[in-house]
Amino acid sequence: MSTQTERSRPPTRTQHHRTVKHELSESPHPPWVMDMLEELRPHWAAVTQSPVFTGTAADGVDDDVWRRVIPEFFGVVESFPKYMGVYLGRTTYGRRPGDLLARDWLIGNIRTEALHAQWYIDWGVGLGLTEEEIVRHRPGPEVAALQEYLWSVSYRGSLAEAFGAVNYAIEGTTGDWTRLVMPAFRERLGADEYALTWLAEHVEYDDAHPREALELIKLTTRDADDRAAVQEAVRRSLELFRRGFDSCIG
Repeated sequence: MSTQTERSRPPTRTQHHRTVKHELSESPHPPWVMDMLEELRPHWAAVTQSPVFTGTAADGVDDDVWRRVIPEFFGVVESFPKYMGVYLGRTTYGRRPGDLLARDWLIGNIRTEALHAQWYIDWGVGLGLTEEEIVRHRPGPEVAALQEYLWSVSYRGSLAEAFGAVNYAIEGTTGDWTRLVMPAFRERLGADEYALTWLAEHVEYDDAHPREALELIKLTTRDADDRAAVQEAVRRSLELFRRGFDSCIG
């Protein structure tokens, strides 16, 4: 009989993904998280209540506005898995609490983002833009500031700050505003499913990712100073996101 301890077979990718998702099921919020969410509520609402979205929901799609929005934010969409790759590189294999789960979640989320840039371009093409117009566009100062901030917090912030600014703030509010405008785009684009894919994907899953990001924030926040830094990172990201959308209104 072997005296060595037998190791179980590593889980398949699908099994492992499900395990990670299960371990990030929503847990009761500690008081500091509840306080943070309350403080951030008006900043979150400011994004989702941008006239770009409320106007689209009320009056239908203004092609001129959205032909400005889509090229402006392409750099953020295209860079999203790159932001996560930066702070993935700073995780450990279990040497710090929460790091192993953060590592595995980021790997899975980066894979999810793989096709999003092309889907986003398809959306713009459906509204009359060319791929060249989208990918070669240089954003104005408001969206450029958002891009610079997301790179900065990914490189220089803590894991918790990066999860807050990138995954919680941007993915979370995007899930909300895509649900708000989706009916108008379905009416505008009709049966063009290619043009609707990016929106449809965010309507479907972006309620899960910010919840999971919030769980990762809880796991990777160390002390009171970290808590204050995370709240400020989320607030700043939301503020710049709103400014970027508002700058697209003619």
